[in-house]
Amino acid sequence: MLKKIKKELERFKKRLFYSGKKHKQMEQMKHELENLPYEIYDNVIKNAFSLQLPKIKTVDETLDKILRDKCSLARFGDGEFSIMNGGRINFQNRSPELASRLKEVIASDVPNLLIAVPPAFGSLHNYLPEVTKFWRKWMSRKRKMAYSYLDMNRVYYNAFFTRVYIMFDKTDELYEYCGDYFEKIKKVWAGREVVICEGQATRFGMFNDLLDGVKSVSRILCPARSAFDKYDEILAAFNDISSDKLVLTALGPTATVLTYDLCRKGYQAIDIGQLDLDYEWFLRKEVVLGAPLKFKYVDSGRQGRKVQHLDDPEYKKQIIKKIL
Repeated sequence: MLKKIKKELERFKKRLFYSGKKHKQMEQMKHELENLPYEIYDNVIKNAFSLQLPKIKTVDETLDKILRDKCSLARFGDGEFSIMNGGRINFQNRSPELASRLKEVIASDVPNLLIAVPPAFGSLHNYLPEVTKFWRKWMSRKRKMAYSYLDMNRVYYNAFFTRVYIMFDKTDELYEYCGDYFEKIKKVWAGREVVICEGQATRFGMFNDLLDGVKSVSRILCPARSAFDKYDEILAAFNDISSDKLVLTALGPTATVLTYDLCRKGYQAIDIGQLDLDYEWFLRKEVVLGAPLKFKYVDSGRQGRKVQHLDDPEYKKQIIKKIL
């Protein structure tokens, strides 16, 4: 823990000048941070503090569970929690109905449906500095709100099972781990007929080998923004699709609700989120968080949201429905 604190101090040093008042503030901060673990430990022992953390499986345990039991999975992240609390996100307008449905999903106990949340409530070890900074700020402001929707006696699964590369420190160990992980996750859809319900410019699995080994691929294209406005149409699109097919959803908060409803109808549906983007960044050994990708929507900046038109015969052949 002391090594982690010293690492943080080095980052502060690069931002502050050692002169006058700033120098004194830096020295004071250094003393506080170096002593903080001991102060916290002493308080915990003396006062018998009990800090609550949600029980969250690792990404490997999450993937193993899906492979072993052919489970469905609905994911919750900062966006879903914000919407439940009456907020909005960049690609989904504020929606009381969506908020209500998300609350229904996170409190549900549907057989074979895994509820996944971000593993960011405790240690943030090995994340990139900007990721660590984001989650520290988010937790300091919204932990109480998030906890109001969580059951501390329940076991949750890992929402980051679709994001194992780009958010972490780039090391040889990470590259080796991700190579094995992506090969393993392909087993989820190997030999299966797959239906991908995605945003208009998501293009999951295009231009890479992520979907190699599937029996067939069909796509239902939905709005890239505020997809939940068309939710009834999106759900009805599955009326004539066999429940034997595996459904992969990549549709923001709408995907969370859709996987829940499809699971209750007998489908195996997985909220696959940004897995395809994470795989693309891994293949490129990308180091920039949220780097834009040609022909694919990346919701991290203006450049990533401007997606080029795709005129690919194979892609067009896979599209069976459009709800735009």
